[in-house]
Amino acid sequence: MKFELTDLHKQITDLEIINDLRQVANNLGKTSLKIRDYVKNNGALYSYQTAKKRFGNWEAALAKAELKTENSIHGIKYGETSINSELLLADIKRVAEELNNSKITLADYEKFGKYGGATIHKRFGGWNKAKQAANLEIGRIYNTTTEQYLQNILELWTHYGRQPKYAEVVSPFSKYHVSSYERKFGTWRAALEQFIEFVNSDTENSEEQNLIEITGQDVPNDGAKLNKVKVKRTPRSINLRLRWTVLKRDNFTCKKCGSSPAKDQTIELNVDHIIPWSKNGETVLDNLETLCTNCNLGKSNLL
Repeated sequence: MKFELTDLHKQITDLEIINDLRQVANNLGKTSLKIRDYVKNNGALYSYQTAKKRFGNWEAALAKAELKTENSIHGIKYGETSINSELLLADIKRVAEELNNSKITLADYEKFGKYGGATIHKRFGGWNKAKQAANLEIGRIYNTTTEQYLQNILELWTHYGRQPKYAEVVSPFSKYHVSSYERKFGTWRAALEQFIEFVNSDTENSEEQNLIEITGQDVPNDGAKLNKVKVKRTPRSINLRLRWTVLKRDNFTCKKCGSSPAKDQTIELNVDHIIPWSKNGETVLDNLETLCTNCNLGKSNLL
């Protein structure tokens, strides 16, 4: 089974982006738009990065939508890289003081700051480095592995029941901010491409490669003595590739009740063994199914 990403240029048309920019401005009752206003909370379907990449820059995107740009109180256009580093640091400190928390997270700043998290990352090379420059405490040291990032993409894909968009890589559905993916992989698209490459690699042979040897029960040998035998079995845990294959096969829908996160965001999906591993059920595609949490718990109660 081969998986592919949605074609980048066919996924969203120019007109869809233009209409979305106009709609957000209309929602705000304005004829102009700042980058920080173009967010999901204001009705945006896409991200400012999508608009910038499609039309070259933010000003060009606004011109296409027949909207005006806005200046900050410092006379600097929002989204421009000419924003002074001191202004960025002062704003980080302001948010920390207002929240009375010297260990503010990037999510805190995204919610209360004047500028975007991506701007902070690009200017200082990371959130923790920005906090160090602002003389704030480092709450957590991040050492996230590539597989953890890819696992998070799988969780997002499962939640939405489709390829997640740039603007959807946000808390509480995503463990990591989209700017973390940009720092790790270069772009969000590059992260998606590496995810697809990972889940497609050796998918057909993943079951055989995951065989493990376990010591079996004593068995009779000519009725005289007992020998220890080693039996090859698949592990109980379900790796990311196999989990993705099952979810995709089942259309990100519970096989028991038909519920899906795409229809109800409270639904959580699990991949589980049909015949329990404890009862000699193997971790192979034919013995795995997608279940929502309720159906999975109900099944466990019957075993």
